[in-house]
Amino acid sequence: MKIVVITESGECAALAGWIAENALNAAELERWTLDPMPDVAEQVLDALATQWLLTPADILIFPAGALGDELATRLAWRLHGGSVCQVQTLDAQQGLVTKSHWGNALTARLQITARPLCLSLARQPETSASGNALPAMVERRIASTTPPGWLDSVESIDRVTAHPLLQAGRVLVVGQGRSDADAEKITALGKEFGAEVGYSRARVMNGGFDAERVIGISGHLLAPDVCIVAGASGAAALMAGVRQSRFVVAINSDARAPVFSQADVGIVDDWLPVLEALAAIAEN
Repeated sequence: MKIVVITESGECAALAGWIAENALNAAELERWTLDPMPDVAEQVLDALATQWLLTPADILIFPAGALGDELATRLAWRLHGGSVCQVQTLDAQQGLVTKSHWGNALTARLQITARPLCLSLARQPETSASGNALPAMVERRIASTTPPGWLDSVESIDRVTAHPLLQAGRVLVVGQGRSDADAEKITALGKEFGAEVGYSRARVMNGGFDAERVIGISGHLLAPDVCIVAGASGAAALMAGVRQSRFVVAINSDARAPVFSQADVGIVDDWLPVLEALAAIAEN
């Protein structure tokens, strides 16, 4: 079985980690590098289709993100194959893929028989991608054409530094519980534990909290050593952001909250006095 990974130039640690986790190193692998990286799919679709006709493959894997989703979908249509976007895992021999559904509340397991199978990957926690390198493979360059005439301009927004949440070993994630706890108080508690603070989207939407610190499927995906989830019920969209944590502590006054089924340690109580008591112990 031949598998092609489509990437931008440079190292691709997240993709390398995914290949290793899905036991694809033993497959016949090729790397098609998009150079330069296109602004829109039209700049590389023809070249990708032509390259596949010259060197066909069973599975083509695109990186996570909107461009990867679009390329996987549109290339599969051109080649009369199948496509699945935002894939979590792949069993290449069986043609089985898993992906999230219903706001990350369910994981679907799909069998796709159409070939070529064009996949785009789900986002991965940034910290889990370090230390991985792509295996040795044949490399081919896919040259991007000039932008189409309808594209007037493109604005590129570069993040100069990674958000501190992505590098934190300890994270405190606060949900909607206790509206009387403001951002300043929560940040101070986080400092007592040496933890970066993040919030559920619901708490941020109520106002007064940093929208750049949203945790979950629509925010940051984290993989800290320790994660304290306080005042959150454990909704799937939020927990997707911390599922790669090594150790999870849940604090909630509702003993039936789903968050406890996803935690290593659970404390049934009002989260604010519990954290204040733990902070006092930490000081001593």
